[in-house]
Amino acid sequence: MESVYAHIQKNYDELSSTEQLAIDYILKYPDLANLKLKIIQEALHISAPTIIRAIKKLDFKSFTEFKYALLNGNQRQIQMKTEADYASILTIMREDVEKTLAMMDETAVKQIANHILSARRIFCVGIGSSATVANSFNHKLKNLGLWSNDYTEVFPIRDIPDIARPEDCIIVFSLSGAESQIVKVISEVKVKGCQIISVTGFSSNPLVSLSDIALMTHQSVQNRKKLRSRLMLTVASEVIFETILLLKTT
Repeated sequence: MESVYAHIQKNYDELSSTEQLAIDYILKYPDLANLKLKIIQEALHISAPTIIRAIKKLDFKSFTEFKYALLNGNQRQIQMKTEADYASILTIMREDVEKTLAMMDETAVKQIANHILSARRIFCVGIGSSATVANSFNHKLKNLGLWSNDYTEVFPIRDIPDIARPEDCIIVFSLSGAESQIVKVISEVKVKGCQIISVTGFSSNPLVSLSDIALMTHQSVQNRKKLRSRLMLTVASEVIFETILLLKTT
């Protein structure tokens, strides 16, 4: 049986921007057990039918069914505390990895792998802390003999629209999916017909909207705003690479 997060990953793109906001709000609500439709309506100023329509697009019959599916999926999760102990850190990471793997839709991952294998050139893009994920993924692709380069600084990223061609593939790793420099560049590249792939954190973000294929990862809410872990982006990148190896050898 697919997890609730697999359902979300598979159907998220079918939601309107307003419906995505409703789902994001539900996922981030700190007291999910006591969440009611009225709370969502008042917080987001959207109607109950809109919220229910979003939930039904995710293959759940009602708000209650969706809420309890989330609660069952979260029942073992330990909330991040200001002073989390070592065991809590490991538990949170384990839960995030499990949920991220559950969100990796097989069809989407295989499509990504095929696009990378058939591309003339691959541009691996990431900025800030996400740059390490792009660097590592690029290195693996090079070892397979593919034409791949990493773009992890502002000026090289800015030049991508001038050198990219329709037969090229661009894969972006971005936890927020909202870095202005990257969004601007990807908007320009999309017009040229390049295949755009994004791997982001789970949220309604502009990079997902611009992508031909988007994979979203799960990450527990953290108190800190800076130095957020990119581990889940790495997990997703490893799933993609292992799938590339599988397709390349079959």
